[in-house]
Order: sequence, then C-alpha cells, then structure tokens
Amino acid sequence: MNVSGVQLKNAGELQREVEASLVRWNVSPEDIELELTESVLMEATQKHSNTLETLRRLGVRIAIDDFGTGYSSLKYLTTYRVNRLKLAQEFVFRVTVDYRNAAVVRAAIRLAHELGLDVIAEGVETEAQMRFLIGAGCEQAQGFFFSRPVKAAEATALLRAGRIEPVAAPRRSRFTSAA
Repeated sequence: MNVSGVQLKNAGELQREVEASLVRWNVSPEDIELELTESVLMEATQKHSNTLETLRRLGVRIAIDDFGTGYSSLKYLTTYRVNRLKLAQEFVFRVTVDYRNAAVVRAAIRLAHELGLDVIAEGVETEAQMRFLIGAGCEQAQGFFFSRPVKAAEATALLRAGRIEPVAAPRRSRFTSAA
C-alpha cells in the first residue's frame, strides 16, 4: 500500500485504517507492506517517525519506494526503521549500459544487506538486467520482464502460484519476482 504525505501526517487515521483492514480482511500484519517514497519521508517529522514505529509494532512492514531518487537517502536509513528498499527503476534501467548506475545499484544492494533489509529492484525489463541483479545479490524484482499489467483474475492466479516466471525463463535462477 502506498502511503502519501497527507496520510502520514494524519497518523491516527492511518493507524486506524491499517488496523481495521487487518481485521476486516483477516490478513496477517507481516503480509502488509506500506511504501513511502523518499519525498514523503522528506516531509516527515519526528512525530511521523513515531507513527511508522507504531505501525511496525503492529507487524506491518515498511518500505522506502524509489530508493536513491531523494536528497538524503542514507539519512532515512538511520532515522526510520524500514524493512525493505525498492531500488528506483531509473537506476535499474541502465545497469547494463552505464557503469555508474551499475555501481550505485551494487552499492545499494550491499548497504541494504548490511542493514538487514530486503531489496526489490523495480522496472526490470530484460534478462540482462535480471542477470546483473542476481550477480549483485538482489533476490527480488518486479517489472515487465516478469509480467505486463494483468486483470485482477489473472493477478489472483499469479499470486496464488506464489511465483511469476520471466517471459524467457533463464536456467537455474534463484530470482523471485515481487508482485
């Protein structure tokens, strides 16, 4: 679930909405992930940090979306306790053709692992990008390489299968897609 700056500022309502959804849909909290972009975190104050910690205590996971596109990304990693980084598509797109993008992606993956965070690479479109990410230690990805947008019924079937195979499945890949 993507969280906007307005939702984050209205902490009580956000918390009540999450709690009500967990009960209403009988969903385990660890199956819910709240995504905040760096721009939302830039607007956050200490009060909002407490809100994120309260949500984490419920068991909900917190992710920083589009990681690497904000102004002080590393500060967020020390200020907010998050579970996952989602590497921005703009870095992933050029990992096979620009050594600087490749270096940034490898460094972000290593940093996330050092901090005990999961990593998802966004916007994977080619087998070459996927192979680079596997080599860099990234174990989850999402993007058109795995599936174009699909209707709800087809998405349900893919989610029930628990794995989405790439269009051109590589041999012996440990890589999993992130829905």
